Amino acid sequence: MTDLILDNIYLILLLPLWIFLIIMCGRFFSVYVNKRLIHVLTLLSSFLGILLCSVSLLKTDGIIEQSFPFIKINDFVLSFGLHIDKTSLIFALVLFLVSFCVQAFSISYMKNEEKEYRFFALLNLFNFSMAGLLFSQNMFQMYAFWELVGVVSYLLIGFDYKKEQKSAASRRVFIVNRIGDTALVGAIILTSYFMYNYAGNLSFTTLGFEDMNVISTLLYAYTSTPQFYIICALFLIGAAVKSAQFPFHIWLQDAMEAKLPVSALLHSATMVAAGVYLVTRLLPMFMLEKPLLIMICVIGLVSAILCSIYACVETHPKKVLAYSTSANLGLMFLALGVLNIKAALVFLIAHAFIKSMLFICLPKEGENINYITLATFVIGALSLAGLIFSGVCAKEFLYTAVEGNKIFAILFCINSFLTAFYITRLPIVMIKDREIEKSFEYSKYIPAGVLLILNIVFYFIIRRHLTYQIAEPFWLALTAWIVVYILYTQNLLTRFTAPPKLVQDFSYRIIPFVYGKVAGVCNFIDTKILANYKPLVFTASMGVKFSGLIEKYVMDGSVRAVTALCKKFSAADMKLQSKNVQSYNAYAFIIITLILSLVIIGYTFILIQFK
Repeated sequence: MTDLILDNIYLILLLPLWIFLIIMCGRFFSVYVNKRLIHVLTLLSSFLGILLCSVSLLKTDGIIEQSFPFIKINDFVLSFGLHIDKTSLIFALVLFLVSFCVQAFSISYMKNEEKEYRFFALLNLFNFSMAGLLFSQNMFQMYAFWELVGVVSYLLIGFDYKKEQKSAASRRVFIVNRIGDTALVGAIILTSYFMYNYAGNLSFTTLGFEDMNVISTLLYAYTSTPQFYIICALFLIGAAVKSAQFPFHIWLQDAMEAKLPVSALLHSATMVAAGVYLVTRLLPMFMLEKPLLIMICVIGLVSAILCSIYACVETHPKKVLAYSTSANLGLMFLALGVLNIKAALVFLIAHAFIKSMLFICLPKEGENINYITLATFVIGALSLAGLIFSGVCAKEFLYTAVEGNKIFAILFCINSFLTAFYITRLPIVMIKDREIEKSFEYSKYIPAGVLLILNIVFYFIIRRHLTYQIAEPFWLALTAWIVVYILYTQNLLTRFTAPPKLVQDFSYRIIPFVYGKVAGVCNFIDTKILANYKPLVFTASMGVKFSGLIEKYVMDGSVRAVTALCKKFSAADMKLQSKNVQSYNAYAFIIITLILSLVIIGYTFILIQFK
């Protein structure tokens, strides 16, 4: 079984792409594609992904490398392929598990949508792009899939593109993510440049993950300290933007305009986890300078504290969960900053199951909530607060990794209190303006039940393999729950509707001021310097003129030539349509004669060649 799966690993990973092409090509050529078939194929691709990752985790030791040359320039060869190890398999297993449940939830959620086929096609393309990112062999390949993930997420968020609000939100998400993508590609090019000029081994130029330890050491040796810090800072910016860390956390709020299945997918352990995955891969580089690790911890803690504060005063359920996602990803950054990869992965898995379950349990806009979804949501909220199931294990295990640093431990405990406060407050906010119904659809909430079971199962797995003890975060979370209950009974809970003044000034004055200054400098360089640099202006104008000539005489000319040829062919064909049976028989005789003549000539040629 193991050999069968590993031998067909490309088939399994490419299956979501094939399903995407089947759906979109079928609709493009107006071929009827059965909805049930689309659902079955989509679920099958995720199930095979789960099977692949599970079997590989149980049976595979070490690293599996498969590659083929993609671009060759003299002695430089850029390969594309697969790099499979425990880290990538864990991330991919979480991806396919969450995707399977979200896709099952989408079947009932999207049943009345006009463009349901396009939604499922994009879900498959998203799975393919994320799997390609996680199993990439080198940084260049990972960047290609990194961009594809961003494009597909833009299409999913703006699925209802005819609604201006959702379309504008998807554009803002896309633009903010370009900041991180630009920083990442800059860091990749700079690192590859130093490897090409100084490493002496061209295989290092592609920045393969198998050689990351050696590449990091060589980069540290052949760069000055400022150069090394700049490259690492660019990598960190790319990761921070993708994982919605401060000060780039704002795009995750715009992403809340997406449909519930999209939010459950993007905000659990898929797109936003790509930044955590990048930092995990580049830890050998960051470990060479302790200030870089401290920087990772600071980014994580600041994001966790600030986003938790915002979540405490937010009333929109989806936005509360969005702030929660940024905060919890900040804790994963903290775990990586203290070099505890195991704690980061445990927290990632627990957060993925809990957060996707919470999103699935949210009601649609204007809909009421029923008892089962409310109970499931409360269980998930208590788990995310660190009071029950996998949430308490993940949070306490992470606390054991940071308790050696008093400042980190204190801030972690504060965040635990804030997390428990906003997430236990959220169910009260949800039911305030809604009625609780007794009726419900089993098919719609089975995925939430599956995620709840995964949450419980993961709790027992952690209990068996990890050592931790109940400490301050648990008791502070319990205290927050009691505080929420007291405030609710005293009708004081609704007073928390705005963040503290210091946080407001920092977010709404200082950050916009700094951003405005940076934008002004960029505008000055663009309009006053680059626009007046004659060689650049001449080159740009020549490029525009050359493009215009190509468009006018090559592109348009070829279209006109094809049009004229088709017209002449149609005119000749019209003349042949004489409605005379004898003429049609003559045409058929001529065509058959030509075909037989060509067959005889070809057969004769083959015989001559093989004599």
